[in-house]
Amino acid sequence: MLRNFSSVASGSTRPASSTALNCPEKILIVRLGALGDIVHALPAQQQIHRRFPNCEIHWLVEPHYRGLLETVPGIHRIWTADTKRWRRRPGTALDLVRLVPALRRERFDLALDFQGLIKSAFLARLSGAGRRMGFCRERCREPAAAGFYTDTVPTSGDGHVIDLNLELAGSLGCAGEATARVPFRIPAEARHYVDSRLQAAGGGRPVLLNPGAGWPTKLWPARRFARLGAEIRRRLNLPVVITYGPGEEDLVREIRDCSRPGSVAGFPTTILELAALCRRACLMVAGDTGPLHLAVAVGTPAVAVMGPSIARRNGPFHPEDRIVKRYLYCSDCNKRSCGEFICMNISVEQVFRAVRRRLSAAVGGPEPR
Repeated sequence: MLRNFSSVASGSTRPASSTALNCPEKILIVRLGALGDIVHALPAQQQIHRRFPNCEIHWLVEPHYRGLLETVPGIHRIWTADTKRWRRRPGTALDLVRLVPALRRERFDLALDFQGLIKSAFLARLSGAGRRMGFCRERCREPAAAGFYTDTVPTSGDGHVIDLNLELAGSLGCAGEATARVPFRIPAEARHYVDSRLQAAGGGRPVLLNPGAGWPTKLWPARRFARLGAEIRRRLNLPVVITYGPGEEDLVREIRDCSRPGSVAGFPTTILELAALCRRACLMVAGDTGPLHLAVAVGTPAVAVMGPSIARRNGPFHPEDRIVKRYLYCSDCNKRSCGEFICMNISVEQVFRAVRRRLSAAVGGPEPR
């Protein structure tokens, strides 16, 4: 086998640029979750695939996201690690005992950790890969993770997450246009489901409203989403569809209760069905959430309503997309809970203006009336 990787003493770290990396046969990417973070790592995977088209790229991920990765070109095999279940039910961690030998039998040339957590770095180490690369200590979400790498990659630090991931891929000699677009191969059944639901809702290319978020501090009030939907229908004459996932039904119910009967549609989707729905839509409005970043990845224009997240790091990657954010003394705190919670006190009119500007900038976007 062709392997031109220099050996490194176990536990040592060094800048990745110190040794050239040529013609890897097998690479393991470790990015366990969540949806938005996986989507932000995919442009780097695509660059690696273009640079090394004959290389087998494997991916280690939480089971929930396996289906999405199965639609991504250039991924040879997907491995799953249910770390959340392992924590809840320690007895199930026996799965790890079976996973590790299977990974080691692959004889990976390289493991790339795009997550920067102790658990992801430890799994990269357990894979048996001869080299393990990740971000430098200052850029890891958990600095101790860097101790599991053989090579660390210093990054500029203040850029978008996609740019940081591309810098990690760039240490392998990968280069190319920085883009968020990912050519997902969405299965026909997901497309047909979405088309049938949109047809039942009256047809047309809708504006998607995604009211959910992983953190309470990222939630824009449901009542404002309802009023935004009403303004989009009244002033732009566009259909509105609410997108949601498991556990977000109450948000949808509140929006519908605040809306005129029949004025907004909404139906549950899997991740793949959501990707298909985004492709059919003319715009997505959401907070800093996985659905927002998935929409950007499939090429849907977007408006982000952002609270504690850092806009330059976590906002939509497309330069034409819009970010609505209050800049306060406490901005960019990244807190999951807050006693004041004033950063999401953003008016419906502010968001509507951003919607109108983004639609006008999009090809074929409707003119406001």
